Amino acid sequence: MELTLKNTGILRVNTWIVPLTESTVFIVDPACCKLSGDADVLISYLDKKGLTPLGIFLTHGHFDHIMGLKVLKERWPDIAIAIHKNDQQCIGSNSLIRQRQFLAAMGAEDYDLLDAVSNLPEASFILEDGNTLDKAVVDCDETVKSALSQWKVIHTPGHTSGCVCFYNEKEKILLCGDTIFYGSYGRTDLYDGDEALIKKSIVKVMETLSDDVKIYPGHDRFGFTLKDYKLFF
Repeated sequence: MELTLKNTGILRVNTWIVPLTESTVFIVDPACCKLSGDADVLISYLDKKGLTPLGIFLTHGHFDHIMGLKVLKERWPDIAIAIHKNDQQCIGSNSLIRQRQFLAAMGAEDYDLLDAVSNLPEASFILEDGNTLDKAVVDCDETVKSALSQWKVIHTPGHTSGCVCFYNEKEKILLCGDTIFYGSYGRTDLYDGDEALIKKSIVKVMETLSDDVKIYPGHDRFGFTLKDYKLFF
């Protein structure tokens, strides 16, 4: 399986475009927006390739991972949006309340930034530990459902309480958002972060998955194995 990477948004998030069939994909953590000057980058790529995104799956609700929701929902009104219940308040009509808490901790309450994360689209599906992603997308054929069912949700709280990873056992791929970075892990000093909890989540991943699983984080270096990461942790 070949994932497509687009670095999007003001903090250059690793946004992943994940193939399902020859003509359908899902998107993980879109951050493209007018504020960062890349609002059309995902739309242009998908249109050029003749691809239809069926779902947007969020590893967590921090502002830099969700800013692309508006432009994608405008282009594809029926697209599914899924997030863990603990981070559900990070999006939707009241998103500004939670996003302001994150941004205040960073000293980044800029008007344009606050506007970009206000009144976001609502979640259409709530992720839970052990879910497979086919549960989130309705009105798709059996081939698509089969492809989505290969992706499992692993709840990995700590960076936020609603952080999740998406794991494909067959392909040995873990899309982990900001839970794991190469030689590091996600910060826990923002609202809703928990240092002890993220370490517990990482241990859970290391004890559950095989050493040859490849790791695809939400920022920076990707494609290293879990074995490589264990040498750090």
